[in-house]
Amino acid sequence: MPRWTRVLEECAAGNCREAREFLESLCRDRSECAPSRGGAARYEWVEAIIRRGVPDGRSRLILYVISRYLVNIRGLSDDEALAEVQGFLQASCSNYGNCSKIYTSWIRNVLKHVRRGGWRPWSLERMRREDPELYSIIEKVVGLGGNG
Repeated sequence: MPRWTRVLEECAAGNCREAREFLESLCRDRSECAPSRGGAARYEWVEAIIRRGVPDGRSRLILYVISRYLVNIRGLSDDEALAEVQGFLQASCSNYGNCSKIYTSWIRNVLKHVRRGGWRPWSLERMRREDPELYSIIEKVVGLGGNG
């Protein structure tokens, strides 16, 4: 079986790390293959939320933003994404006292469906439009100052 077939099968099963490495090996000039800085900057607020946690809205953020970002933008496996989500929950608990239980089985189910659906994370603009309360929380935690 050719390597690329095995890599595709692994990624379809949820382990895309080898696929990323394989694709990177095909790129002669890394500057042409690396994601643009603008693309990374677009999601800096999501990374900040994962690191800092939030005082409220954890489930909605996991459902509409964090899971989609980790799985379909960063390309993490379900186990890697779960570890990131658990870090987010721990940050929410230690930084804001938001420690109520969110079940691992629910998170795994969300990750599975997000991967299957290929959904992208909500943008700040969509969040502002569809869930102003959640946007307000993000705005305070990340310090958006009206950007978005």
